Amino acid sequence: MTNSDGYAKLSEDRCAVKIYPEESVAEQWKDEAEEQELSLSRYLQNLIHEARSYRQHGLVHQDGSQKRIQELEQQIGQLQKRLEEKESESSEAVSFDPETLKQEVLTGQYQSLEEILRRIVETGILDDVIRVPVENQLYFLAAQNEVEYERGWGWKLTGNEVSQ
Repeated sequence: MTNSDGYAKLSEDRCAVKIYPEESVAEQWKDEAEEQELSLSRYLQNLIHEARSYRQHGLVHQDGSQKRIQELEQQIGQLQKRLEEKESESSEAVSFDPETLKQEVLTGQYQSLEEILRRIVETGILDDVIRVPVENQLYFLAAQNEVEYERGWGWKLTGNEVSQ
């Protein structure tokens, strides 16, 4: 549709909207429109409809991306804390050689599980296996300011962690 001057004329149900992007952005839009074999006007309309659809379905927040960035940063912080906790745990399971159990704990007499466990604790068989993971957890909690250590006294919960 053209008018008598030879210029394109908008149909009655259309209007012109002006935007003022940076030149580099406008060039990028033009290139992308050409790649899709669309007019710049049609390409921008498609982008706007696509963005509205994302917003309608909750994929884009209307208040901008800052809120989403904060949510993601919070998630990253939580994941980093979980990773630190996992790294501070011992990768070895608590176990010991069955021969040690036979030689140091079991006898020719029947013993209850409680008696066997008491004997294991008394002999110190598991001290080396248990000490490292417990120590790692204590240092991790200290790094989180949840416990503190005083030489000569030992470990305790910090003031804000004590419930009793």
